[in-house]
Amino acid sequence: MSKLKFWLQRLLMLLIGVLVTECGSQLFVALAIGADPFMVLVQGVSRMTGMSYGSSTTIIMLLCLLVILLTDRRHIRPGTVFTMFCTGPIVDMYATLFGRIIPDSRPLPLTLVLVAIGCVVVGIGIGISVSSEAGACTNDLISVIVNEKKPTIQLRWARMGWDAFCIVVGFCMGGTIGIGTVIALTLYGPSLQFFLPVAKAISRVLRLPVQQASKAA
Repeated sequence: MSKLKFWLQRLLMLLIGVLVTECGSQLFVALAIGADPFMVLVQGVSRMTGMSYGSSTTIIMLLCLLVILLTDRRHIRPGTVFTMFCTGPIVDMYATLFGRIIPDSRPLPLTLVLVAIGCVVVGIGIGISVSSEAGACTNDLISVIVNEKKPTIQLRWARMGWDAFCIVVGFCMGGTIGIGTVIALTLYGPSLQFFLPVAKAISRVLRLPVQQASKAA
């Protein structure tokens, strides 16, 4: 397999992961019961600057990239840069889509089901992105790096800590929190840890063996 084909396949898997992740994330926003943790931060930046959610996402990811450069630049790969420029438009796309198809008035049981689906979808999406080993979204890498540097901190707790940070900072800047935010804070970390094996199975289906990625990096 040529190096170009190798990275194209990896980037394809990463793109799938980003599409899945942002689908679940923007579903939270459209339900209007409190954004997911990262989107609380995005909302805060958006309301302070007047930028769209997509542009605000890009700015935050650039700041996360700076943190990674200073702490563990091994995680910076082609996909890291790729996601910084594709995630913003994907966020805006889903925001527009869900804004049109999610009804403002809906039964509570339906809302709870959609919240649960959103949590699962985000966990699977992040797992796919990280397993691509092409370089995941910079904001998703923060908890992974913490887990690697401090193995005693399980991935789910590292993710929950990062999510809590996003909620506090985002809320102080004007982001919206609610019951959905609390549910996401509670379930995102465990979902990510649980669905990583699913992401690895997808990697095998796409014939992207994990061990080859480290050799090509």
